[in-house]
Amino acid sequence: MLSVEELTLIVAVLVTLSYASISDLKSREVKEYVWVPASLLSVTINLLSGSYDLLQLALASVPALLVLVFAVFDMMGGADFLALLLVTLAHPRMFPKPITYLTLMYSLLIPVALILINLVHGLKNLRHYKELKCVKGSKTALLFLGRPVKVGSFLKSRFTYLLTIPVGEGDSASFECRASFSMDEAYEEKIKTSLMDMLDKKILNADDFVWVTPGLPQIVFYLIGYVAALATPETLLHFIIPST
Repeated sequence: MLSVEELTLIVAVLVTLSYASISDLKSREVKEYVWVPASLLSVTINLLSGSYDLLQLALASVPALLVLVFAVFDMMGGADFLALLLVTLAHPRMFPKPITYLTLMYSLLIPVALILINLVHGLKNLRHYKELKCVKGSKTALLFLGRPVKVGSFLKSRFTYLLTIPVGEGDSASFECRASFSMDEAYEEKIKTSLMDMLDKKILNADDFVWVTPGLPQIVFYLIGYVAALATPETLLHFIIPST
């Protein structure tokens, strides 16, 4: 049975992740101050209860640190790190259940499923893939990370980013291909404006295809992963990790 302290920590994390998820869904942005109250509460409760063991805390921090590395290289947002940091501060022990690892693992299931869906969709649209010529970068990753859409549809969409950046050369367009998008919204808007200019100049048509990828609401996936981690029976982990 959960103690009052454990229940308080779980509620604090759930409330924070739920609020952050709503913000992520609406704007793909979560303010830093959102994480502060639950993080401070987690540190206070765990310090008073003596739950912080240096070795276990270090091990439990690995998922958050991995995400931090990706954030530093502009491959993930800072909120992704802060979300996992909160889970780490609230659940600093690896035993009896490594909550941070389970949260990250479960949160990745949806993006992995989307990669498989993209691959199936890409294979159904091989004609657009074969017609695409990348003057820079490789187009192989496009099959897994993006899908072809018409220029007109892309310009009407939200939270969708170009993986094939058009580069005007006279009256025709070539493309620079990339595997991900930048966290710098100003840079992405500049790319979108450039695409609109090429559309106005008739270098591209609204029915031409570009490859795009969505900006996923990753905080929502962390919320789902956290709930799944809490619901994972300890008996199941005994079969996977005998020492737990």
